[in-house]
Amino acid sequence: MRMFTPARFEDPQYGTCIRIHAAGGSTHAQDWVILAQCASDVADGYVYIDRFSAIELRGIKDAEALNQQLQELHLRATAMPMLASPLSAVAKQTAQDIAAELGAVEGGPGLAVIAHNDVPTGATAVSLSIDGDGALRLERSPLGDAPSAPLTPRAAAHHYAEALQDTESLEHNASALVEPGPIGWLDDHLPAGVVDLGAGVHRGAIPAEFAQLIGQLEVDITVTPWGGLVFHNIAEGDAEVVLRVLAPRGFIFDINSPLLRAE
Repeated sequence: MRMFTPARFEDPQYGTCIRIHAAGGSTHAQDWVILAQCASDVADGYVYIDRFSAIELRGIKDAEALNQQLQELHLRATAMPMLASPLSAVAKQTAQDIAAELGAVEGGPGLAVIAHNDVPTGATAVSLSIDGDGALRLERSPLGDAPSAPLTPRAAAHHYAEALQDTESLEHNASALVEPGPIGWLDDHLPAGVVDLGAGVHRGAIPAEFAQLIGQLEVDITVTPWGGLVFHNIAEGDAEVVLRVLAPRGFIFDINSPLLRAE
């Protein structure tokens, strides 16, 4: 099991908090069961999601107990935001691969892993594209000329680690992620009969009991760069049921909902 040490910080409103960056925003159902338990046992009772695919627990009462529980997470955590197109399995797997190579590099901006023909998030200091044949390419960035040859995940991680020394914090680019991201019934990228469901969360706060509930759906869940969730690969009939269950519980499936933009 990988030892996992989350980023810890103090907030004047919430006290001690931890922030988790899941590589590519990718999480598993069991992660949400564990997060719900942590929120209920040793935090303020909520799991929070935010831009840059961040997961937070706030109002921590027992940091040691929390760290022990977090070791059960299945997600791959990174020390910095590593963003991926939430509807691209290839992009998210690439983020996972690069995260594994980066290891313990700390600090720095976010890395956006953009699938072929996807729309970039706009919040990148370093951007990787995936060619149609699956080759990785490091794009031009404020860091200067990037290699033009295809990269392995190891090489991409090496270039990114070097870049961390010269770039400003991703928080300076926060305004680039003001749109809500993929919301609603998402099926254009999937076989017939299967859908993804994109949801916003009002103020990013999910009560522990609802975090437990989405864990019980037993589907993979992506935390998007825009601070939403995508529930993946659900049969159409089951998706209707999921909508009816989650919509009354604060999950927003309407792209035009004013709650997506309300403070």
